[in-house]
Amino acid sequence: MLRRVFAYASAFLIVFAVGLTSAEARDNRHAAFILDANTGAVLHNEDGDAPRHPASLTKMMTLYLTFETLQTGRLRMADRITISEHAADQAPSKLDLKPGDQITVENAIKAIVTKSANDIAVALAEKIGGSETNFARLMNARARAFGMSGTHYENASGLPNDEQITTAHDMATLALRLQDDFPQYYPFFSTRVFSYGGKSYRNHNTMLNTFAGIDGIKTGYTRASGFNLVTSLHRGEKHLVGVVFGGRTAATRNAEMRALLTRMLSRASRNKTRKPLLLARLRNEPKIAQRPIKRAPARAEAPQPAVQADADETPVRIFKVRAVPISTKARAPSSDDTTDMEDTGPEEAPARAVPPIQATPGYTRVGNASPATGAQVAPIRPFAPANLASSSTSSITAPPRPLQRVAAYEPPPPALAPRPQRRQQPQETELHDPPVIRGMPPSTLGAQARALGDASDDRFEPRRDTARTANGGRYAVQIGAYSSIDDAQRALSNVQDRAGRLLAGVSSVTNPAMKNGHQIFRARFTGFNANRAASTCNALRRQAVDCFVMAGE
Repeated sequence: MLRRVFAYASAFLIVFAVGLTSAEARDNRHAAFILDANTGAVLHNEDGDAPRHPASLTKMMTLYLTFETLQTGRLRMADRITISEHAADQAPSKLDLKPGDQITVENAIKAIVTKSANDIAVALAEKIGGSETNFARLMNARARAFGMSGTHYENASGLPNDEQITTAHDMATLALRLQDDFPQYYPFFSTRVFSYGGKSYRNHNTMLNTFAGIDGIKTGYTRASGFNLVTSLHRGEKHLVGVVFGGRTAATRNAEMRALLTRMLSRASRNKTRKPLLLARLRNEPKIAQRPIKRAPARAEAPQPAVQADADETPVRIFKVRAVPISTKARAPSSDDTTDMEDTGPEEAPARAVPPIQATPGYTRVGNASPATGAQVAPIRPFAPANLASSSTSSITAPPRPLQRVAAYEPPPPALAPRPQRRQQPQETELHDPPVIRGMPPSTLGAQARALGDASDDRFEPRRDTARTANGGRYAVQIGAYSSIDDAQRALSNVQDRAGRLLAGVSSVTNPAMKNGHQIFRARFTGFNANRAASTCNALRRQAVDCFVMAGE
């Protein structure tokens, strides 16, 4: 008997010790910091002044000095940057340009914001500072001027360096400086897709599409740092800046950020009392370097598509399309010195590992509607999402499996991972005109829902699963079509705020589509069953919100 008790006690101590070791390892990288940008008050501070590795958050300072040089007129957006051998030799993430290739300053900024391209960050640093080493001196001078006493830079990219450190508090300070000092350039941080050289690159910061009100700004990853994120949130008149360091995966990092921002919004002020600080000029201001570099013929810039307004929409058009299964190539795991690794799985459902696919156009996740004022928010416990970490990590190494992609007329399933850097181009499928239910006025939404149920065939019937509630159905409520994704997201956010409890916990999406040769973005709330979709749209119409019901796969 005593032996059995002793064995159980020993096993418990071993498990307890392993748990402590794991927690200590996480604490060595983890930090969280939430700042009320309206007042400057610190709302949440968890190891906010402890030294951490910034990874690609370093590029925030690289871009600050770039914006400063642009503002003084010593650099222009149309100026071309030549890639040096040193820049081309940088480890991923990168655009992979060759020595002698050129890129405009504007495209360089977008490549750093979205792709987090290390080669472009170094090339920009050499353009401004003459060398990356000298540029790092300018970065450190700026950090000292901002009072970022816990920050030291050794390079412009954030690639691993033991001496390159910062704090969550310092990164929040830098995020505010970027917004205060360069309101004309800060919108670059909300760039969602960057097209260059015939390829399109999604922003690694997927919270731009999954949490209403996020307007930037930067992600970062190395093995030493874990998954880092600095973000800015505007909700109504409230403005928060959040920092999370040391996430085990991108999904768990983003989940922690969402929970913190949701909790702190209730404590945020609507009154802006914080005054932006004036900053004296640097003694050695950034100057454009004049260095002889071997040049090669310039690579042609990819033309940027012009989006024109065409938001005309047929009032009531309810249809379905058939999905075609395809397989894609899984993204290779990143090396130890890779910065800013892309998200490896869907954030809304991290228990399902999904390899990245290309789907254009498709759903762009915008986030979950926030609960109405007065709704209770669960308190945040110490963040240790082991189940999320294991699932998201598996998505990096798991072999690809067949996914579904719908024809370009209607969106695919909502949870999509970011695009890989290189992938096999999926084949387009022939588009068939979807069936349309006609002959009913828009206000008869209940009848429309019943008609949809009668008109559906077995191929499009949802599974009879008792767990499939209003937030797991295949019907959507569309509130309009817009000429830009930002307009669509603003409309969704406004309706969420007005509707309150009606849309609590409901997912919202923007669906890109082409109409009369023009790009439009359809704003929808999704995940309803037929009856809930009809009743929700009726309730929205009583609040003067025009809408109609859509049925999808």
